[in-house]
Amino acid sequence: MTAQAGARAAVEPASRPDGTRRGDRAARHTFRSYRALPALAAALLMAAAGVLTAIEVISTSVDRPAHIFPYGWVRDASWDDWYVRAIFAALALVGVWFVLAAVLPGKSRIVPLRGRDPSLMMGVSRRGLKRALAAAAEGAPGVSGVRKVRLGRRRVRVVAETPMRETAGLDAGIAAAVRDRLDALRPVPDRSVTVRMKHREG
Repeated sequence: MTAQAGARAAVEPASRPDGTRRGDRAARHTFRSYRALPALAAALLMAAAGVLTAIEVISTSVDRPAHIFPYGWVRDASWDDWYVRAIFAALALVGVWFVLAAVLPGKSRIVPLRGRDPSLMMGVSRRGLKRALAAAAEGAPGVSGVRKVRLGRRRVRVVAETPMRETAGLDAGIAAAVRDRLDALRPVPDRSVTVRMKHREG
């Protein structure tokens, strides 16, 4: 059985003080994931290509080419050859992937918490926040356990278990408990709550 509860829009209040908004922006920037692995991979690839190219150029300049790159086939290649187009298409896709990895924010392991002081940053791990929300859901009446808590950017999805056949009102109670915990912790940005009930025999 599925019940959708608490699907209120996750909209930040317009009346929030400027100091709080500045604190939210600072916390988001501080805990933003900067995709260290793609950056490291790009740096290593560029460094390796630069070193190998330097070796090839220097060895060729002293009439002892190292032949690290099998570039002999380039003399007979044409722009219309399929493999030439395939190589450049692959290089273009790799370049686009690195650009997107640099521009688009990654999923941080830390969820920023709302504060009024931009110089004071607070955060909680995604796992810790999910555990806190699961504990709040388990404390709601009629809940025997929480199967899953999925933390999205704008929504929290809770899958709760109950031994009861009649589940009317249970989803609303769980959603209220989870909302109360969110209001106490104040993660950024605001999130709506969706509850899904699963029947389980006690």
